[in-house]
Amino acid sequence: MELFLQTFLNGLLVGAGYALIAVGLTLVFGILGIVNFAHGAYFALGAYSVLLAVNLGVPYLLAVLIALGIVVIAAYLTELFIVRRSLYGAGNYSSVIVTFALSQAMISLMLLIAGPNPQPVASPFSDASMSIFALVFSGQRILILVVALVVLSGLGFWLRFARSGRQVTAVSQNARGALYTGINVPRIRSLSFMIGVGAAGLAGSLLAPISNVFPTMGNASLINSFIVVILGGMGSISGSLLGALLIGVANALFETYVSVPWTPALGWILVIFVLLVAPQGLRGKKSKERY
Repeated sequence: MELFLQTFLNGLLVGAGYALIAVGLTLVFGILGIVNFAHGAYFALGAYSVLLAVNLGVPYLLAVLIALGIVVIAAYLTELFIVRRSLYGAGNYSSVIVTFALSQAMISLMLLIAGPNPQPVASPFSDASMSIFALVFSGQRILILVVALVVLSGLGFWLRFARSGRQVTAVSQNARGALYTGINVPRIRSLSFMIGVGAAGLAGSLLAPISNVFPTMGNASLINSFIVVILGGMGSISGSLLGALLIGVANALFETYVSVPWTPALGWILVIFVLLVAPQGLRGKKSKERY
């Protein structure tokens, strides 16, 4: 029983990391209609940014904020010069091609500058741990859980109650109609893209001490993010949280009681099962089709 509880709670902590990565992906798709295949590259950029800051002597938590700022600036420039000029209203095929090309360019640049070797990031939380009723939890994982809950709750509150958040929702539903009501649609789109990509960078800076840093580290995170988003429902923040926790717990239990090598396939099996039962995902909105 103790092993089951430890595994279950470890899965919840891992799921919090998945949620932090996936929420940005679902935000960009749900609001802007862009399938962002560069999400993993921004995740790696956040990890490299915190690595550079820590190596320069910056305290870890301050380095996380610096890394977040760097990724947000990169996201703003990307939206301004690439996304805004070619992707809005262009369809999913264009967004897949352009963002995939952007991802490969960013990975190649990081590979050229930093090299291929994994590099560790020092964090004061990595060596810390918490014990509750004989269950042990990593300090870094607890930090990720706390940050994920704060970010997801804040985003949900912002979208529902803040004026700019309601404007974001209006743009996602009808960009032309929002423009006619006086909403600054380009500004809202830019803000949404920066928040979505910034979440990926924040996740990268927090997960870097656990996984080390290397140029292609975002590829696995991108795959997990798509699994989480499909499970939870495209565009649903609460669905991202639910899907991430489900994947985290399922993977932890599967690794412990069944097989480690087969664990990566579990996520896609869950995706197939959920889409057969609920094609819109666990928390997605049902589409209305007319024939």
